Amino acid sequence: MDEYLQYMKTLRSHMNDAEDQAAKISAEEQMQMTNIHTLESDIDSAKSEITQVVEDTEKMNKSKVEICSTIMENQKKLAALESDSSRLTQTMELIRQEKVGLSAKFSERRAYYSTVAEDMVAKFEKQQEWIRTKKISREPKEHKAEDIGHVQRSESEGMAKH
Repeated sequence: MDEYLQYMKTLRSHMNDAEDQAAKISAEEQMQMTNIHTLESDIDSAKSEITQVVEDTEKMNKSKVEICSTIMENQKKLAALESDSSRLTQTMELIRQEKVGLSAKFSERRAYYSTVAEDMVAKFEKQQEWIRTKKISREPKEHKAEDIGHVQRSESEGMAKH
């Protein structure tokens, strides 16, 4: 019976060891399950973040396309404005040159008409002088007719010169 007791003690000891081992395994299993749940949660969170990053990337790409499109439109407008500016500058230069040419023509004409006016004033003064001298001298009518013809010929010659 001692032997039997000895076997019982050994059996109990093995059973206690098996129970301890089972408790350890159960605790280990519980920790592994907790780790698995934590990792699954992390994976789900990472998937959600990846989805968000993909959506944000798509939004940024759409914004980039819109910005590039706006930049291209603005560059086209700028090129058109630069072309218009160049044409206007050329037109302004042509107008300036035309103005200079017209100013020169006007100066020439002003000088010509000043000369004509001076000549006419001089002729008019000569005629007035001639009339005064004729009134004072009171010559016969024949001489007056000759003188008037002479003055008219002088005027015609003076006008023909210009």
